[in-house]
Formats: sequence, C-alpha cells, structure tokens
Amino acid sequence: MPFYKAYGLNISSEIELPELSVAEKTANIDLFISVGTIDVPKLRKTPIHRRGIQAYQGVDDAGNLILHWDQIAAFKAVEGNQLVISPLTQDSNLLSLFTISEALAMILFQRGYFLLHASAVKVGNEAWCFMGIPGAGKSTTAAAFVKSGCSLLSDDLTVIRFDEDGKAFIIPGYPQLKIWDNSVDGLNYDRAALQPVSEGVNKFSFRPKGEFSLDPVALGSIFVINKAKNRPEQQKLSASEIPIETLKNFPLPTSFLKGKYLQDHFRQSFLCAKSADMWRKRRPNGFELLEKWVNGSIASKSDIFLHAL
Repeated sequence: MPFYKAYGLNISSEIELPELSVAEKTANIDLFISVGTIDVPKLRKTPIHRRGIQAYQGVDDAGNLILHWDQIAAFKAVEGNQLVISPLTQDSNLLSLFTISEALAMILFQRGYFLLHASAVKVGNEAWCFMGIPGAGKSTTAAAFVKSGCSLLSDDLTVIRFDEDGKAFIIPGYPQLKIWDNSVDGLNYDRAALQPVSEGVNKFSFRPKGEFSLDPVALGSIFVINKAKNRPEQQKLSASEIPIETLKNFPLPTSFLKGKYLQDHFRQSFLCAKSADMWRKRRPNGFELLEKWVNGSIASKSDIFLHAL
C-alpha cells in the first residue's frame, strides 16, 4: 500500500497518488484513503467544476461530508482521518486528480485548517499567497516566482494553520505546479520538463527540481489577483473586505460553512490579516511586466533581509 506526505499529513492510500511526495511506511498515519461503497444522500449542485464536470455535495446522517462527480467518483470525508472513494471510472490518473483536490480539502477542512483556493510560494523567509477568480492568474503568478528561484509551497489548494499565538503558517502541499499553455511560452518554461495533465484543458504540470520541503512557512502576504483596469495597481484590503475575499476563495461548497465553521472561517480570516499584508493586486499586463514585478519583489525582500543582519 502506498504511503505519502502532503499538507503535514502521513497518508496511507489504497490508490496511487503520483502527484504527492512518497513517504516511508509509518505506524503514525493521519489519513487513510480507502476504496469502498458510499451510501450517497440527497445531493445538491455546487459551483465547483473540475475537468468540465460539475460537483454535487451532501452530508450523510452521520455528518460526513460528501462530494460526487458523475462518471468519476464519490468521496466521503470521515472525521478528518478517513477518505472513502467510490470510483466510477477505471482511469487512475483521473481518480488521483480528483482525490488530491476538493476531496482532500474536505479532510483538511474537518481537521480545522483554514483553506484557500490559491497558489503559494516562498519569497525570502515568508510565504506569499495568490488567490482570485478562475483565470485571474494565480498559477501563472506562482510560476513566475518559481522560475525566478522561489520555492513552490502549493498550487490550487493552500492550507494555513495557526500557532498558539495566532500566527499564520502555510503548510506545503506537494511538488506540482499546473501551468497554462500560453504561460509555458510566455514564461519560457522548457516543454521537455513538463507533462500534460488530465484537466480537460490545455495545461501542463511542472515538478520543481530538488527536495520539496514540507516545513511550514510563516505567512507574509496574500494577494487577490485581478485583471480589472479600473482598479489601482495595488491596494490594501480593508477590514471589511478581508472575510469577503477569503469566503469567495473558499475551495469547497460554502454550504459546508455552517454555524461554528462559519464563525471559525471569519475568525481565521482576521488572524491571517494580523500575520500578513493583504492586497488587491492587478496582474501586470503581459509576461515581461509580470516578471519585472516578480524580480523586483524578490530583490526587495532580499534587501530587507540583508539590512536585518
């Protein structure tokens, strides 16, 4: 049975998850992923689509969270430590793709982590996070930072935990960055180092060279990426905007955020704001300007670090 490590969890899985970091066998398993039968309750449509297929969600009588994609699989998250998969396809690559996205996010949500539909990189000694609506440029921005030497922390799903003092840390996910076809050319990535992904769109995966660090990184900045020409190039989020933006970028159905879970989401939003600068950032127009902003940001962080010595 394969063993993996992702988002700080030791994972034992009955299906192969090649995107994740392979781990040594251990008795201290945080998450068991098994294949089984799921009694699916009444389901409701969600706004979540993956590979062009709409997700449906539900909660069973025991309070377990369920996501279902027609012709792919149903997933049941149990108490933050068990993910049951009921496959509807024989395509192992598709099963893995859907498992490590929203399905795994349900487990992390049950464990109390703060989740964002976002990409994150390490700039200097801190984590920078990029979120925004689909197509805003989250992954492209992260890819530009990775190309300039920054370490990848997460792509698509960013997981944040808080220490006893309320300080926010990003928990690294797994060593894969998905890049759009035009970004591959615009950022001059080597196509020979890329693999097509089963997203149903023209995307490629890039696995950074070297060891992928699984150590948490202190959160330094969150950017809400947009393309709106009528907005300032960069502007700090107001206190009232912070929980709204994080709610917009919650990676699971917002119907899961009921009662205490909704209260926790708002509380954790403000804890993030206490730990990090939160900006609304207009994506630079064109890859040349994007790389100019990226390199200037990295240089600025390096100067601050040198002055602190």
